[in-house]
Amino acid sequence: MRHGPEHGPWKAEAVLRPGVLVTVIDVAPHGVRVASPARLRPGRRAEIQFTAHDTDERCLVAGQVGRCRVTHLAPLCFEGVIEFEAVPQRLIG
Repeated sequence: MRHGPEHGPWKAEAVLRPGVLVTVIDVAPHGVRVASPARLRPGRRAEIQFTAHDTDERCLVAGQVGRCRVTHLAPLCFEGVIEFEAVPQRLIG
């Protein structure tokens, strides 16, 4: 089941390493869909860091880019999916 960031303890912004700020569209037990100003390359390894709303708690999750598409041209914006290597219980609660 997918849910938006407003329904969980994590902010809607996350950091895709090595430092790209992305917007979380929704989170599911096996992956996350994000909007990004940078192209995500399918098949590549990725790490995404989530930050809690009320604390400095962070959750770093490793995965692989499953797909990516252009959603806007001006400004250029991509939508991609990062498939988690393991189901992160802390993330999905």
